[in-house]
Amino acid sequence: MTDITEPFDLIVVGAGAAGLATANRAVDLGGRVLLLEKGAAAGGSAALSAGILWTAPNVDVLRRIQPDGDPVLGPLVVEGYEQSVKDVRAAGVSVSEEWRDHLEWGRACKVDILDLFARWTAKINASGGGLLTRVSDVELIIDGGKVAGVTFTHEGEEKSALGAATVLATGGFQGDPELKQKFIGNGADDIAVRSNPHSVGDGFRLGTAAGGAASRHLSGFYGHTLPSPLPVSPEVFLRLTLYFSAYGVLVNRRGLRFTDESLGDEVSNQFLVREPGQRGVLIWDDQVQQNRALAVPYPSGMALDRHGEAKKLGSRTAETDTLEELVEVVASWGVDRAALAATLESYQRASDGESVALDAPLPANPSPLKKGPFRAIEVQPCITIPFGGLRVDGDSRVLDRDNLPIRGLFAAGADAGGAQDLRYVGGIVFGFVFGRRAADAALAHIVRGHGADELVSAP
Repeated sequence: MTDITEPFDLIVVGAGAAGLATANRAVDLGGRVLLLEKGAAAGGSAALSAGILWTAPNVDVLRRIQPDGDPVLGPLVVEGYEQSVKDVRAAGVSVSEEWRDHLEWGRACKVDILDLFARWTAKINASGGGLLTRVSDVELIIDGGKVAGVTFTHEGEEKSALGAATVLATGGFQGDPELKQKFIGNGADDIAVRSNPHSVGDGFRLGTAAGGAASRHLSGFYGHTLPSPLPVSPEVFLRLTLYFSAYGVLVNRRGLRFTDESLGDEVSNQFLVREPGQRGVLIWDDQVQQNRALAVPYPSGMALDRHGEAKKLGSRTAETDTLEELVEVVASWGVDRAALAATLESYQRASDGESVALDAPLPANPSPLKKGPFRAIEVQPCITIPFGGLRVDGDSRVLDRDNLPIRGLFAAGADAGGAQDLRYVGGIVFGFVFGRRAADAALAHIVRGHGADELVSAP
């Protein structure tokens, strides 16, 4: 049993990717760590993922993909990627060979995420600190303007623990209707959650109550489209994600395109939230079906006929020999028939090089929509993590409205916002990079106390 009567060097609230990475690094630095988790086990949303560690290969690509991303935080992730891979290997966990075409531009590798989290958890528990699960009602203790620890409820008892620093890593606010509506916009309150159910903005609320400011990019988020109607659960998070929508044609219920599909399913997903009824229709031909829809979306990914699976589960799907027949079926779902027919005709003509007015930019490599059978799925948006959160600096320190650090308070992972803009450049890697940086900055006093000159260069 973890002794909470003695002060800790670091208290971490949340045991997902960011929280575990923070605690692991703190233990390596000699710190005594208390890790608090709301759920029944560590892992958070990352434990439900495919375990892909990835980001942009260099800062130039990062700036091309995310021209409005944070100029400090984004490059730190790119620069910290290789150290994150080393940290995984140092735990004795398998790491795949790297591939360089993730989403056609990123660098990536697959890690055994569950094995990693199990090893980090065991290490933390054996270090003199430990992990407590099923923790609720966490509040920050503030003494003299500094965050000095936490109070919380565990096993029905109200408890408190003191710590030299506290890191918020509760996984974002995607599970909270109020914050989704407030920041993402009208209608976002009930979009499906494609992550763990415990990330409901606890870290954001704790940080702002202590004086922390909100970050930029509060209306942006990462997620993917899924077939509709379909209950969203961990069983379909990965199996039925429509990664290949980047090669199809997406229309709303007005029958109009609303995005450049080639920007990626995660971008179309964000735009779909703002469309009528928050539903769209993805249309593609047999060339895309054979070359993209049935293909493995990434190395070690799942090859699956997602159209066929969606049909089995009762989603709205269509498969016809001609586009004219497809239009009739899709129109029966409540999509404007005339507008849809005109949209598909204009898209085809523009794909052939004609000068045609379009509702959304034509992709650089448009899908031809010429070879039957043609397929369609009604789609719904989902949220995995928000891009907005608490405002932080490059050392994960939570900043106030004057951009001054809140003493003793840090945030990492999805609780720390602002680094990403419209397009997605990694999830788990942000938790690993900034969890490590938070531990380095928070525990600098320990290393100095032992006579070291600096901490940030520690291996």
